Amino acid sequence: MALAAPERAQIRQQFEAIEGPLKLEYFHQSPRRVMVPGRPDKPSCELAQEIYEEIASLSDQISLTVYEHEDEPEQVERRDIVDVPCVLIRGELNRPLRFYGAPNGHLLVAMIRAMVLASTRQAKPSAQMKRALGKLRRPTRLRLLGSVMDPNSGQAALAACAASLLSAKLQTDVFAIEEFTEIAARSGVNAVPALFIDDRLFAAGLVEPLSMVEFIGLWQSRPEKAQLNPITAQPGTATPWRPPQPVHDHAGPRSIDPVAAAAGAAREAAVTPEGMRRTEGGLIVPNR
Repeated sequence: MALAAPERAQIRQQFEAIEGPLKLEYFHQSPRRVMVPGRPDKPSCELAQEIYEEIASLSDQISLTVYEHEDEPEQVERRDIVDVPCVLIRGELNRPLRFYGAPNGHLLVAMIRAMVLASTRQAKPSAQMKRALGKLRRPTRLRLLGSVMDPNSGQAALAACAASLLSAKLQTDVFAIEEFTEIAARSGVNAVPALFIDDRLFAAGLVEPLSMVEFIGLWQSRPEKAQLNPITAQPGTATPWRPPQPVHDHAGPRSIDPVAAAAGAAREAAVTPEGMRRTEGGLIVPNR
């Protein structure tokens, strides 16, 4: 199993707070027998499916549907799935949350907590948050690039998800940067967590949900003023990031194993970050 017994017990305990049915829709890519130019294999999909099946088994309130990405173009388009592996989470309010990459580390913790939040039957925002949400004029896509190794990435992912669950005008996509390095490189990301609003990079670091929503409202109504008052992250919460470098051996350079990079199955225990530990299944999780 991908999740060791203690991790399953912890997740099951958190799931006791689930208030209503949760739907997980997992978009998968099976290994190809033949390489297709421009369509690389997604080796972390196998791990991701195993983890989601285990997670779904830990609560009677959770249902899991698995879609083969290339065989279900209608579902892919309808659910607005841009890559795999991806899980779409829907709860009582039917406000989708998307997590891209094999769940692991701090992003796995954030996803579990977001699932519990998504099951809530009635959101209760503060008066300030209500006012800020009321100023949103149009739908907005939030995209959060975070590292499974970075605790602030987990907090930022949960903050974006929590805001999205308060308004149908917000949608959140969370990407594990270890698996989607091309997005980071293309977008100029050099620190995590990186927050994008409608595909524009606005902040590197942890941003409070209220500040984020207030900025989006200002950006939609008075973009010129928003440019003069950019969104600010909490000091010291951005972690420098750069793409993993190829590993060299006698046969020449080779790419780092994407499963090892994304799932934390590195060969040496020394790479486990301080404050985290490796489970029997190879996942990196925070110490309890």
